[in-house]
Amino acid sequence: MLSVSTNDRSAIAPFVDEYERRVRATPPGMCPVVLQLSLLRASGCQTCGKCVPCREGLPQLERMVEQVVAFNATPEILPAMRALAQNVRETADCAIGWHAAEVFLQGMDAFADEFKRHVNEGRCDAGVVQSVPCETDCPAHVNVPAYVQMVGEGDYAGAVAMVRKDNPFPTACGYVCEHPCESRCRRTLIDAPINIRGLKKMACDQVEASAVPTPAPAPATGKRVAVVGAGPSGLTAAYFLALMGHHVDVFESRKRLGGMMRYGIPAYRFPREKLDQDIRAILGAGDISVHTETPVDAAKMEELSADHDAVYVAIGAQGGKMLDLPGADAEGVMSAVDLLTRIGDGDYPDFTGKRVVVIGGGNVAMD
Repeated sequence: MLSVSTNDRSAIAPFVDEYERRVRATPPGMCPVVLQLSLLRASGCQTCGKCVPCREGLPQLERMVEQVVAFNATPEILPAMRALAQNVRETADCAIGWHAAEVFLQGMDAFADEFKRHVNEGRCDAGVVQSVPCETDCPAHVNVPAYVQMVGEGDYAGAVAMVRKDNPFPTACGYVCEHPCESRCRRTLIDAPINIRGLKKMACDQVEASAVPTPAPAPATGKRVAVVGAGPSGLTAAYFLALMGHHVDVFESRKRLGGMMRYGIPAYRFPREKLDQDIRAILGAGDISVHTETPVDAAKMEELSADHDAVYVAIGAQGGKMLDLPGADAEGVMSAVDLLTRIGDGDYPDFTGKRVVVIGGGNVAMD
């Protein structure tokens, strides 16, 4: 057992860091109150029992948390637990008591809403379930461990196909995804998260997405589905509908497919040829017909509804935001969305010899 003065924080720091890493790598679907109880029990097993804070305080704190986990506690228990943990932290004779109480107090702060929900509403947070953290945090719930393993084995085509099982834009996500999967990567237990997005990009750079065969579509169902909008949502719907055996008509008001991936993200961030690789793979997945430069108004919507078994509307949110100031609608003033849209079609404005003002300093301003 480690036995040091509670004032010697340098000796305790490695143990604190270890538990902090474990908390960070906890699956987002796991009940954090149960996690806190588990950590308390682990610490209680290590106490020597010679000092009162460890011998009496930790078991008492454990029993209080058990009440919270069982939804048998009242709100008054929360300040009582905090006070007890603070007492243990300040009076324990060794690192075991101090560390257990410190980690518990950190948990009460980090998961304050969950503790309150247990005592006020008698339930866990919605969606609490054990899961793989990276896969759970991925909006498309892609099987991250599988394609990371395939990249490690050099099976780049297999990695692309694995991503495509849930997301038909492996290249797009390899280049511009915000990679929330990395926020709770299990590698955090050792050092730092794996560069998951970088591995996906590596796979797509080694083999073109359009060169990786898509699954064979199911037999034709005779059903017809209209998809309005050819951005990421519309093309994803078209891809999976085609694999189900349906005929899909995609209607896009602009000249080319891709939505804001083409008209909102500059080519230096996401090369157009890379986007086209994903789109070619999607269009080759089944019975998909594309109708570009075809706006859909109320009359056209009625026509689509009459001619198809279902209509999926994926028009996106492509309107630019303007400042609520006099002159914002003057000639020569344009939103970033309008400018990037023109550039997406290859229509580069000629500002030669002119002075240009960019209002804003974020990513879009830099673009």
